[in-house]
Amino acid sequence: MPNLYKKPFIIANWKMNHGFESTDIWLDKFFRAFYSNREKFDNLTFVICPATILLDYIDSEVMDEGLEQLEDIIAKRKQTLSRLTDEEIDKILIEEKIIKIGGQDCHYELSGSFTGNTSLLNLKEVGCEFVIIGHSERREFNAEGNQIIAKKLNLAISQKFMPILCIGENLAVRNKKEHINFVQEQLKEALAMLDSNQSFELLIAYEPIWSIGSGNVPTILEIKEISDAIIATINELKSQNKIANNANVSVLYGGSVNSKNSASILAIDNIDGLLIGKASLEADEFVEIALSYQSSAK
Repeated sequence: MPNLYKKPFIIANWKMNHGFESTDIWLDKFFRAFYSNREKFDNLTFVICPATILLDYIDSEVMDEGLEQLEDIIAKRKQTLSRLTDEEIDKILIEEKIIKIGGQDCHYELSGSFTGNTSLLNLKEVGCEFVIIGHSERREFNAEGNQIIAKKLNLAISQKFMPILCIGENLAVRNKKEHINFVQEQLKEALAMLDSNQSFELLIAYEPIWSIGSGNVPTILEIKEISDAIIATINELKSQNKIANNANVSVLYGGSVNSKNSASILAIDNIDGLLIGKASLEADEFVEIALSYQSSAK
């Protein structure tokens, strides 16, 4: 199954930060940086996962930005604007968004009496293509276990989203040297509900809980050890016919990522991008992280 997006993925998880005014400032800085580095950035997939209340606003701003660049977009695609219908233009603008948007979470049902939760149908209506599932903060503060996460993941895939599945161990598990088995079991349980004949695309973000927000980043060898284990687990599930053999899976890293360590992390085999928390709140830092891909070994 061909991947619909470019690698690597540079994903911002704003968590419960930013309002409308600061979002405008962030987007203005990002748009300017994008056009200044167009050749470098055209090879990346940018995603922003803001608070739910900002999703529709950001999508409108990104679409408006696309309208301003429409002639250049059409020329790049070697098409003629006068020959395109309004529906075709809308489709092109969606495909050519310079930054995609994603939800920070979703419910495992499409609708119902679930006060305070967010439906995938609503996320789709405001332009989301991605959704984070199983983030460590959801697991800790909302008591989400692997069974709930499996239901969310199964629904997201059925709704044609690109899920960003988060897995990772805490410090106690790491100190017991049980981290590999722990993340493999998390992964297997999260994928347990998928139809073995169903093709899908999935991003798996390894986020060691002991690293998030602490400034303590695993070594390159430690990250590679886990990314290799994730790929091995995916291949095992395929060989056992538990997931589709043509499933397209990419591995991301998240946990105290910044512009000083991003190049070395992106250079690791099997790492196809970054899920960035605190460092993504500043547009300049987010851009520097994206630029660091050019100096990685890949």
